[in-house]
Amino acid sequence: MSLYTDTYTSRCKIFRQIPYGSKVLEIGSGDGRLANILSIRKKCRVFCVEKDFKMARIGNNKCVEILNIDIEGAELPYETGSFDCIVLGNVLEHFKEPSKILTDLKKSLSDKGFIIYSVPNIVNWYSRLTILSGKFEYSETGVFDKTHLRFYNLRSAKKLAIDAGYRIIWLDVTPSIYLFKERLNFLWYRLAVFWKNLFADEFIIQARPV
Repeated sequence: MSLYTDTYTSRCKIFRQIPYGSKVLEIGSGDGRLANILSIRKKCRVFCVEKDFKMARIGNNKCVEILNIDIEGAELPYETGSFDCIVLGNVLEHFKEPSKILTDLKKSLSDKGFIIYSVPNIVNWYSRLTILSGKFEYSETGVFDKTHLRFYNLRSAKKLAIDAGYRIIWLDVTPSIYLFKERLNFLWYRLAVFWKNLFADEFIIQARPV
């Protein structure tokens, strides 16, 4: 992780919330970067699920195992209460029924286990200006990613957990602008904390089953 570009990213913030030595399930693990960091720096046992075949191959040696499946169409082969933490980093917006996924994952958590997820903020200043100017074009990445099936603001991001039977125990945001000076990044981050819907790029939520 670099000091300037990663300090305020959702990956870095999720990493900090996961206790040392945890057994972790990461849904949508991509190239396995987070799994690798957790394994090396926190001695976690990380199990991954990634439906993209190419990404699953890249992440294959960075965790205990990786399942190349679509979680919306397949059962997880793990026993009840298997994991201390389940991570869903910027994947819920790609699911047809994200609340059902969160509800189903409860049985995979240990007694003191938690989920932690991040979702992009559709109502930040950039999105508002884009729509105000009369534009709404899907893109390859970002909040207007063409593969997004759901869009979230702060209220609906929190409602995801609550509707699935969780209580939120921690919430954070990422800033919508990154610069190469730590002090300026900190100021943008503080703005995002104070005006979450307007200045946050992503919402990060940690929750436990009720």
